[in-house]
Parts: sequence; structure tokens; C-alpha cells
Amino acid sequence: MPKSTSTEQVEPQQELEQLRTLILGEDHQLVTRAIKKNARAVVSDVLTEALHDRETKDGSVNKVLLPLVQNAVEDSVTHHSDRLISSLYPLMGSLVRKSVAAFLTDFMEKTNQLLENSLTIKGLKWRFSAWRAGISFSQYIASQTFVYRVEHVFLIHHETGLLLNSVSFDNHDNSNADVISSMLSAINDFIGDSFSQSPEGMKEQLQTVTTESFTLLLKPGPNAILVAAVTGNPPQSLSHQLQITIESLHTIYANELSEFDGDNSSFDNADNLLRDCLLAEEKSTETKKKKVPWFAWLAVTLFLALIASRINLWHSLEQLKTQLNELGQQPGVIIQHINVINNDNVEINILRDPDAITVQEWLDSKKLTFTQLTLNERLYLSLDQKLIEVKAKKITAQFKKISSQWKDDILIVTGEIDSTSLDTLLDQLAKVGIINQKNLNLSGLKVTNNQEASSPVQIKQQVFQDLIGKISTIQLSFDVSSEEITATMQQTLNQLYQQFTLLNKLAEELNLNVGLIIMGSSDNSGSTKTNKNISLKRAENTANTLKQLGIADEKIFTTGLGQLDIEKVNNTSRKVMFNVIYVNK
Repeated sequence: MPKSTSTEQVEPQQELEQLRTLILGEDHQLVTRAIKKNARAVVSDVLTEALHDRETKDGSVNKVLLPLVQNAVEDSVTHHSDRLISSLYPLMGSLVRKSVAAFLTDFMEKTNQLLENSLTIKGLKWRFSAWRAGISFSQYIASQTFVYRVEHVFLIHHETGLLLNSVSFDNHDNSNADVISSMLSAINDFIGDSFSQSPEGMKEQLQTVTTESFTLLLKPGPNAILVAAVTGNPPQSLSHQLQITIESLHTIYANELSEFDGDNSSFDNADNLLRDCLLAEEKSTETKKKKVPWFAWLAVTLFLALIASRINLWHSLEQLKTQLNELGQQPGVIIQHINVINNDNVEINILRDPDAITVQEWLDSKKLTFTQLTLNERLYLSLDQKLIEVKAKKITAQFKKISSQWKDDILIVTGEIDSTSLDTLLDQLAKVGIINQKNLNLSGLKVTNNQEASSPVQIKQQVFQDLIGKISTIQLSFDVSSEEITATMQQTLNQLYQQFTLLNKLAEELNLNVGLIIMGSSDNSGSTKTNKNISLKRAENTANTLKQLGIADEKIFTTGLGQLDIEKVNNTSRKVMFNVIYVNK
């Protein structure tokens, strides 16, 4: 009897199933076909409301659409940049102005914060405490500023322990993220395998790991683990946020997580979900007006004032140095060195001709006064034309019967003078660079005899012997290993040329032949051969200079004496000496 009852119940169910198949079609094909036909219209009528309701419920719509929009914008920038620029052009001006204004505001805030944390007493204390704790200053500031802060968030695949994605608070790449994920997975597996399972058969899971600097919060899911590295004391709300995020990740990336094959590129767009976990809470401060870091601003102001004063001092000293360099433009003045210590302390090293303007006279003309003026002055003979004319006027003024004038830089001397005075005149003019037949014209000068009792021949012989004596006393002194003719030597040779020219003229009148012997010598600082060569070179250089002045080559004989082994003078015998030889024709 029971068997028949069961048969009666099955038959109506089969009949009902057959009826359903006839009406709806096999596998509901008729209904499905009708729904698909109008699916677009049906979905379009409720799409907006559905998106709104889902976004209101868990915010997952924004998280899903955000990476799609980002990829679309990136693709538009890459392939259609011209159209994008044209569309954004009307907004660029306003965007740039707002961006600059925001940058300047942020810059001032950060500058003020930097000064407060670096130059204030509190900032110095923090630096010392960070050094004593052995951590960086930025980490110590974070610990003092925030109740807690999530520094890093890691998304780790549960089964393989591979890192799927990670984000950090300061947007810095963490090169150790892969190592951290592997170690955490290994530790978590060790905990699950080492301890007894729960009554429901679930393995034990790590929830919190505490280190010296961080607290690691772990939120495990079926296929992934979410790990947050936190500084400070994390609240319960952070754990709740991590739970929401790991659930959202499993909802959105369910297929990617269950079918993960080692390629984590599918999780590149999970940044926005992970960044929801980068939370922080600043420590509450006393409700009082924020102190202005007066000490820091005062230090900065004093530093800038010091720099400005140094620049101003440097500028004034440079102006003074430039003004003092104008002294070198005066005839007969050569500036070797100027050291402007301050506006009232100056050191000047110069070469000055005795007839040039003095430094004090020039300073008075420029109305420059100094509390301390250190003047190192060395005399030299200048060949500046203006000074030569001044010197020539002084020399010719000593002889009352002659007059002089300059024409085309040549001194023309006229009048009457005796032979002795003429010798003196020529000697003095040669010392200042005025040489007969070069820049001296004596054609208008009448020479008279001032010794009436003596015959003209005797007078000429006496002058002849005097000139020989003067030439024989002339010596040129050289520096060690030097063979060059200096400017001072040039002046001496000008004088010698003047004397020898007059001597040669008198020799013609006395029917004599004259010659100039030039002898070079050396000290004992080198070898005998070297000293012999350098002494000869000195004599030859001197002879070449005299030849350039006008002395004939056949009138000159040069020789090198080498080293002079004379007691007490052999160390200073770097000389060129002269002698005159004469014979009757």
C-alpha cells in the first residue's frame, strides 16, 4: 500500500515538470530568450538606481570604476593628446593659478614647520631623542605627532605567500616588500601547523605582530591576507577598516585570487582599496594659540642681515680698490699690489719715479683718507715721456746760457756751454733716458773752452781720460743664474753709450783708435763650465744692447771671465764690467 502512494506522488511531479517544459521551454529557453531580447531596455531603466544603491551600500562601484577611468584617461593622453589638450585649454589658466597658490601656501606651511622642528628648543630636543633612540628624525617626529599612523599596507596571496600589491604612506617604494610578505606567510604557516586546530577545524592565524618600531596587523581571508604596518597605538577602528577592505578585495578580485598563477599584474588597480587603509590620527594638542617660532625667525633674520652686511662691505671694498687702481694710471707709478683690509686700513706696494706724483698728493686730490695706510714704495726710473720732459727741464735749468724745447719727442738744446759743463749735461741727460742723436739734438749748441791757459789738445786729452775713468767704473749686477738685461741696466747702458759716443768723437780728434772691452763674470754657485758660459752670455747680451743703441760692432770685444775666485767677493761677483783700450792711429 505505501508503494502505490509513492507512485501516485511521483507521477504528478513528472507531469508538472513536463508542463513547465512545454510552457517555458527546455532549460527555460523561452523565458531566457524573452529576457535577453529586452535586457538592454530593462537594465537601462534601473542601471542608475542600481549603481546608486550599490555605491551607497558598500562603496564598491567607485572602487571598481576608478581604475577603469584611470586607464581610459591614460589611453586618451597617450593616443589622443591633442584633443585632450584642446578640451582642457580653457581651464589651464585657472588650474595653474590655483596650483601655484596651493604650492606657495603649502611651501610656507612646510617652511614654518621645518623651522619649528629644526631650530626651536623642542626640535633640538627631538633630534637628540631620535639620535639617542637610534631612529631617524622623521620617524621620531611621526611618533611624537601621531597617535598612530599606517606606514605600509601589504596584500599577500594566502596559498603561495607572494606579494600581490603594496602601498606606503609616503609613496616610497619598499624594496623589501617581497621579503616581508614571504616571511609573514612562513610565520603564519608555522603558527597554523604548530598549534592545535580549533573545534571547527580551522588553523590558528596570526592577528598581531609587535616589533620595536611597528605593530603588524594581519587580516586573513580565504585567498589573501591583508597586512598593515602601524606606528603608535592602533585603534579598533583600524582593524574594522582592514576587515572591510579584505572583504571588498575578495568580492572584486574573487576570480583573480582563486585562479592566481603567480602573475600579480591583475592587482595593480587595487591601490585605491589599499590606500583606504593608510589611516592616521594626530595627537590632540592643547587649545591654545600656536606659538610663532620667534627664536628661529630671529636666527634667520640675523643670518640674512649678516650676509647682507658682508655683501655690502665687499662691494664697498671693491669700489675702493677700483678707485685706488687709478693711481697706476699716473705717469711714473706702477702698482704691484693693493690690499684693502677695510675702509680705513689699506696696504699699497708700488714702484714710483722720484719725479712722479706722490701717493699722498694723489690721495689728497681724490679726497681719500685712511686711518692706517701702509705704503711700501720702491724707486725706479720711468721712461714716460711726460716725466722725461719734467726731468729735462730741471737739468737744463742748471745751465743758464742754454735753452731747450721739445719737438716730436726730441729735446733740442741751443745756446752756449763749455766742454766740462757739456760733459755734465750729457751725463745727467743720459741718466734720465735722453741720448744724443736719439732723442737729443745738440746741433744748435755752441761749445766753448773754459780753461784759457790750457791748449785745446790738453783739454780734449783730459776729458778723454775722465770719460775712460767713468766708463771703467760702470758695473752691471745680475741675479743668481740670470743673464737678462733689466730696465735699470738699460738706463745704465744708455749713460755708457752717451759717454762712449763722446769718447769716440774725442778719439777721432786726438787721432786715436778706441775699443770697448765687455767682461762678464760669475759667482761660485755652479760648476766651472756653467759659470764660464753664463759669464760670457752676460757679456754678449750687454754688447747686443749697446749695438742696438748705436755702438759699432767693430768697437766692441766681449769675453767671459767665468768664476772669480777672490776671497770675500766670489759669492757676489755676478757682474759685467767695462774697460776702454786705445792706441794711436
